[in-house]
Amino acid sequence: MNTKGVTRRQRKSKFLQPIPYSRDLAKKQVSVDTTVKQHPLVDPIANKLLRDYEEVSKARFDEIWSVLLELENNFGCRDFVDWANRTLQAKLGFKLSVETLEQSSIGSLNLSALYSECVFQQFLEFSKEFFEKDPLKGQQKTKIQKMFLDMGYHAIGVAPCADGRLAHFVSYVLRLPYSMVRRKSHAGALFDISESVRNWVFTEHLRFRESKPNSADDDTRYLKIASYHFSKSDPLHQGCAAHGSDDAKAAQAALDKLNEFKQAIENRFDCGATVDVILLGVNTDDDSLRVHVPDEFGRVDLQSYVDTHKLYHHTMNLTAEQARTEILNALTVSRKRSRLDQALRLRKVLAWLIEQNLSQIDYVHQYESGCYSDLGHAERFIGIGSGFEEVQLRNLTYYSFLETLEEGLSDVKVGIKIFKKLNVCKMRPIPIIIGFEYDARVPGSKLRVIKKSKRIEQLVHEKFSELSQSGMLHTMCTLRDYTGFHPAYRLDD
Repeated sequence: MNTKGVTRRQRKSKFLQPIPYSRDLAKKQVSVDTTVKQHPLVDPIANKLLRDYEEVSKARFDEIWSVLLELENNFGCRDFVDWANRTLQAKLGFKLSVETLEQSSIGSLNLSALYSECVFQQFLEFSKEFFEKDPLKGQQKTKIQKMFLDMGYHAIGVAPCADGRLAHFVSYVLRLPYSMVRRKSHAGALFDISESVRNWVFTEHLRFRESKPNSADDDTRYLKIASYHFSKSDPLHQGCAAHGSDDAKAAQAALDKLNEFKQAIENRFDCGATVDVILLGVNTDDDSLRVHVPDEFGRVDLQSYVDTHKLYHHTMNLTAEQARTEILNALTVSRKRSRLDQALRLRKVLAWLIEQNLSQIDYVHQYESGCYSDLGHAERFIGIGSGFEEVQLRNLTYYSFLETLEEGLSDVKVGIKIFKKLNVCKMRPIPIIIGFEYDARVPGSKLRVIKKSKRIEQLVHEKFSELSQSGMLHTMCTLRDYTGFHPAYRLDD
């Protein structure tokens, strides 16, 4: 697929391209489908819940700039600080410290500093509500976890791209409870093999010592999912920036990482068969998937995949039972009569994930006319570190997992490049939230994380000194105790 002499456009054509659609056509289709026929496998109640949460949450960030302009228009009025805080509370739901407002009001109103502070404060409020009220029901994992155990899987690791258009990959695109999935995002889905192996060891240790979530003797496996992304409507510009919008390159890179991870387990522990891998391609225009179908040995072939957008329309007029049968048929592979299908349990998981994704496709058809209006980047801030479980919304955050800035610098550079176009060109700063989790049960864990956060914060300002010194880059460090559903809090507090 990457043979020398083959042009980039020719490499792309090796993937079977879904039938393109126009936004006008999608609108006409939605008006018919939503009023006449409901897809048999779609959950409209869940879609309404997810839509309400998305609209309210994003509005909290999107209204910040207009409120700040209102503050600027009234700057200099009597008791400005008190009036500003009353306005912020009424329209954004929070107040800023008197010190912050006073410092930003010296001479003229410093909109740049206030903007970042408002984004930071809104994130803290957002995190508090997410963990304390559980609006996505992501803490309710018992039923789904038991179902996965019955299908033969005791843990799930997910490695999406850091691109904000995949930030909702777990809770929306796959409809999985976030609390049962370990998500680590990297630019281009190029996850760290060694870090993933360490987590696998920790997972198996819990099974061996504490039988959580099941005994180490049970015949279940660890599931690793990697997702690359592409754009059907603008493949040469809105694909993965880390791979130059080259779909074939992005898919191959993600698959290589999955195979390297499985091989690492095999070489180190002689038990690679206890790991299964899934490769998914996400069309960021409509959240449909390329589900790469494994052969009878569980090996992934880039040329063999199911397009869930086509499957959604193909199964529209069937019963639920018939639609599920069609999904399973789409995942069937030819094999020699003497061979057993060793990937049977994997196909059951893929069938379930496809069914969940059909609800997300319907979500985009109903609420976005079949195609997102923000085809490109529209993130509100950059998040780096570990955690950020509360970020489950598309284009809310460019989030990149990292332990050290040296290792994750390339991912951060991609985020900075994106935000130069999103914010700096509009004279708005780049807000970066440095978030790390700690284990309150472990002595010294919190202190070590504090030191790490401050070290990375200092390095961010050094590496991007031009933006920092011009007031176009601001940072906030947050901590979170991951032993429970605790919200993030500001390190300075």
